[in-house]
Amino acid sequence: MLRPRQRLGPLKAFVLAGGAGTRLSPLTSYVPKGMIPIGGRPFIDYVVSYLSKHGVKNIMMLLSDADSEVFRNHLDDGSKFGVNIGYSISPRMGTAAALKEASAHVDGTFVVYYGDVFTDLDLSEMIRYHKSKGAMCTLALSTGVKIDYGVGRVDRDGRIEYFAEKPILPEYPVSIGVYVCEPRFLTYLSAGTDLAADILPQVITKGEKVYGFLTKERHYDIGSFKQLDEAKDVLKPEKSRKKQSAVG
Repeated sequence: MLRPRQRLGPLKAFVLAGGAGTRLSPLTSYVPKGMIPIGGRPFIDYVVSYLSKHGVKNIMMLLSDADSEVFRNHLDDGSKFGVNIGYSISPRMGTAAALKEASAHVDGTFVVYYGDVFTDLDLSEMIRYHKSKGAMCTLALSTGVKIDYGVGRVDRDGRIEYFAEKPILPEYPVSIGVYVCEPRFLTYLSAGTDLAADILPQVITKGEKVYGFLTKERHYDIGSFKQLDEAKDVLKPEKSRKKQSAVG
């Protein structure tokens, strides 16, 4: 007998969008990274629409004081997207510091979403997985991302016994930049300034229940011009994709 799927209560998402985007300079001297237009829409629109599609209607934008006005002028209160958008604004001190600054807005299980990332990950299923494990934190990990370099393995004599150029290594899944966390996660935010580099290793070392939600879906971020071009190709309007296919 099939059990009905567990219904998800309202969750709040904290979108990290305060980075300087230095690898996209000089473009980011004129427009914040998350506001770069792709397919006729600012990139942040895709993030908000994705969260809304998975029932996450309460969104807190974590922004730097340098760029916040541009985001606020565009997103406003979120009503045009059918969501509620709030803002936490602070100096650029790292992702952990930004979340810590917004911690008063955490009122239950919450999503952390890196605002320069787009993915088709099934976030609803990830949240259900997180709940079923009783996890303190769950990371989305992709088994479908190619490594950017050739990798090899050598034996004790130095002879190469394995080599592959830009392989997919499913045994080493790649972080997508999406977490589901419990409020207890906030107690670790003083361990450093960066969530991925400082906080997560500390949480795992302390023996907390941290799980990985595996997906074959990859992610597209806009952290560099190469990655920005990839995201533009994926997010280009449907008409443009069809026209390009017909020409090819």
